[in-house]
Amino acid sequence: MELTYNQRDFSRVSDMKMDDVPLKVKLILYIGFTVLIVMAATTAIIISTTTSQHEDLAYKKSIEKASNYANQFNSDMQSNMAIARTIASTLTVYNSSDREEVNAFLREILIDNPNLIGTYTAFEPNKFDGRDAEFVNVPPDQDSTGRFVPYWNKIGGTMFVEPLLEYETLDYYQLPKELEEEVLTEPYLYQGELIASYVVPIMRDGEFVGIGGVDVSLNYIDEIVSNVTAFETGYAFTTSNTGILLSHPVHKEWIGSKTLDDFDDPEIARMADDILVGKGGHIETIDPSTGEDAIIFYEPVRTGNYSFILVIPKEDMLADVTALRNELILISSLALIFMAGAAYLVAMSITRPINEIVSNFAYISNSALKGDLKRRAETDVEVDFRKIPSGLNDILDSLQTYSDELEEANEELKSLDQMKDAFLSNVSHELRTPLTSIKGYTQNVYDGTLGDINDQQKISLGTVLRNSDRLRRLVDSLLYVSQAQAEIIEYNFRECQLTEIMNNTVMDTVMLIEANDLHLEKKIPSEFPSIVADKIRLTDMLNNLIDNAIKFTPAGGVITLGAYEEEKHLHITVSDNGIGIPEDLIPNLFSKFYQIDSSIRRKYGGTGLGLYICKEIVDAHSGEIWIESQPHHGTTVHVRLPK
Repeated sequence: MELTYNQRDFSRVSDMKMDDVPLKVKLILYIGFTVLIVMAATTAIIISTTTSQHEDLAYKKSIEKASNYANQFNSDMQSNMAIARTIASTLTVYNSSDREEVNAFLREILIDNPNLIGTYTAFEPNKFDGRDAEFVNVPPDQDSTGRFVPYWNKIGGTMFVEPLLEYETLDYYQLPKELEEEVLTEPYLYQGELIASYVVPIMRDGEFVGIGGVDVSLNYIDEIVSNVTAFETGYAFTTSNTGILLSHPVHKEWIGSKTLDDFDDPEIARMADDILVGKGGHIETIDPSTGEDAIIFYEPVRTGNYSFILVIPKEDMLADVTALRNELILISSLALIFMAGAAYLVAMSITRPINEIVSNFAYISNSALKGDLKRRAETDVEVDFRKIPSGLNDILDSLQTYSDELEEANEELKSLDQMKDAFLSNVSHELRTPLTSIKGYTQNVYDGTLGDINDQQKISLGTVLRNSDRLRRLVDSLLYVSQAQAEIIEYNFRECQLTEIMNNTVMDTVMLIEANDLHLEKKIPSEFPSIVADKIRLTDMLNNLIDNAIKFTPAGGVITLGAYEEEKHLHITVSDNGIGIPEDLIPNLFSKFYQIDSSIRRKYGGTGLGLYICKEIVDAHSGEIWIESQPHHGTTVHVRLPK
């Protein structure tokens, strides 16, 4: 009958718990959310990795396209420079001094290379054949001095020769002379053509005698670049190394007249700086032609100090990446929905046995919380979960045994603790009376009240008095701790003068300070606000702090007692120049019976109660106490009390 009653009781408790806590719903949510989080995190990583790879691929594809065109134009420039070198090297070793023959040579090169718009040479006075005087004002390939300066060109479509103009003034003719190096000019407009000149010095026996070179129309670059496309709406253009536009698919009026700096865009300006020093890269900015967000790739054409620039709308470039991301998100969402459904089914399949076990546990825990450890879990559950209630019953058996043993031990400890507290309190009280008598009679003898004594006797009696005070403080400390343990300490808070307390403390400890060959300095204001405090307890606290300072300061040292006023507090400091304390040990100093190590206890004595009592007294006054110290540099104890 008892078993049947327990089963009914268990059933009622179980039903009540199910009403209060919907375990089924919580379990489904836990499993569902866990699966969702894992799937969402995995999906996010897959989407991020995949789209990042496709984005990197789009960037690489754009960079490769820009690089290929840059290399193509670089090859063209190298070919043009090679022709200029051929003209210069041929005329360097040419000895026939036949102006007609050289003209034919230049004309033939211009015919054989359709990409050229002009070929030329120019010699210093009398450096070609020494006959300049014979050709003064003789057209078409001599200047007014008769120098040989033929310029073959087909500007306008017809091939003809004329004297090379402004040879003496233009940099791209004079720089090869000054530098004795090849020069590739900046693009310039000449008779409606955007031209670049390749100029090579002619050197004979280490002496500059003239130049040879070719002119190339850059219009073909615009024709090629204007037809370059990238993705759906990307386009390309080229610039010189100083940022002059050499081509543009839409704004033809910009060619040769507009520079990158004219766009007044910080990112484009940074690109212009890179182009100037022959660097490639890419920037993200607003396309000055369309006003759309764009990614601009630029690659140097190193031979010509030009740069090929590819402008791709960001949305256009990343369209495939966006489409891929959307597809992955859709697939992942469907997978998440499927996994959530699967989680629901799994949760439903294990809800019933878990509900039974949890309800059983709740029943047992309620009994245990009421102190009844005799209840046991129902073991008639499904085989997969049978070890759980069996294990719980084993734990309960062990807990019952330990509980019985702990209860017995606790009773013994309570008895011992009460005996200890009573012993400490009784011993402290019993010791105070004889100590008071010992000190009183010793003081009478020391003062000469009971007769004259010699100096040696007085020194000995002084030692007895000091140790009596020390023993009294030890007894007071033990009594304080026992009273604190019993929570029976009473404080007598009254208005009092802190300067008076501090001066009295100095008088109480002056003999001990002198006996230890120490010097005491006072930094106490003559006038100080009064505070509400327990005068006796504060005196005990200061005595403990000064006693500690005396104990850990070697002979000849200085102890400083200071005080100053703050806005809302009175601040007391007790400093010494003694042995100091390692920083990592300072937090332990206010613990009861704490000593830094056993050697400290043996060398300096003490119970480890002084600072503990000081903190208890400061806390009772709603104050603060802390220590600053360094080994071998002394210690300062700070006490801050509210006004």
